[in-house]
This record gives sequence, structure tokens and C-alpha cells, in this order.
Amino acid sequence: MTLRLLALPLLATLGLSPAIAGEKAGTTSAYVGRVDPSAFHPTPLEHKKLGVVVDPAAVRMITPGVDKFTVYRLIGTPHFDEGITRRWNYVLFFPTAPGSTERVRCRMEIRFTRQRGLYNVSVSEVIWQDQACADRVAAAD
Repeated sequence: MTLRLLALPLLATLGLSPAIAGEKAGTTSAYVGRVDPSAFHPTPLEHKKLGVVVDPAAVRMITPGVDKFTVYRLIGTPHFDEGITRRWNYVLFFPTAPGSTERVRCRMEIRFTRQRGLYNVSVSEVIWQDQACADRVAAAD
């Protein structure tokens, strides 16, 4: 109970609610988005994007309702020069095993929506290019 009281101000600072952070009934959030390879259109020099190495647990925190500033803190800015659009694309690298230097390359798109009367936009959907990447995020501990 005391830990929960300490965690709530931290979650509020990050812009997350306890339900989004997976603290609801002691379970972790199962939201990892959907898989749709057709949502990713080829872009010039796409294969040369450096991307970012991230912890799958951080990506799992990107759920509907999370604002764009929290996404910045979790995985950084979008990798395809998308500033004011409502779709951000990322190249993410996940370790193949704990402690391994070998990485798996994944593409992810985050779509945002702005609710009427509010200034800030929030995540409406997360889309993965490959099922293996969505599974890797869902299976992370």
C-alpha cells in the first residue's frame, strides 16, 4: 500500500495513470498494438535509419491515452522527420536475449488523436510492421 502511494505521484509526473502503467489489480498491461505491414510505406534510405535500442518494457508503456511528451521520454523523437503529423514512425532495436549485443530491427508507428477541447494529442493506436516484434514487446518482463 505504501509503495502504491509513492508510485502515484511518479506516474502523475510521467503523465500516466495507474491503469495505463499496468498497476490495475497487480497485473501488467497487455496492450502492444496491432500488426499491419501495409501501414508502412517504403521511404528513401529506410534501411539506413539508425533507430534506437530500447527496452521492450518501455515500449509496452505506450498505450492509448498516453500523451506525446511521455512518448518522447520513453523512446525519443520520431525517426522519419515527422514533426507536427499525427503519425510517428520509429525504427527500434530489441536485444535478442537478455545481455546479448545482437539486436532485432523493428518498425513501429504511433498514431495520435486530439480530443475535442484539449490542446495536447494522445496515443490512439500503436501499429507494428511484423508480428515477431509485437510478440517480443508482449513477452518482455
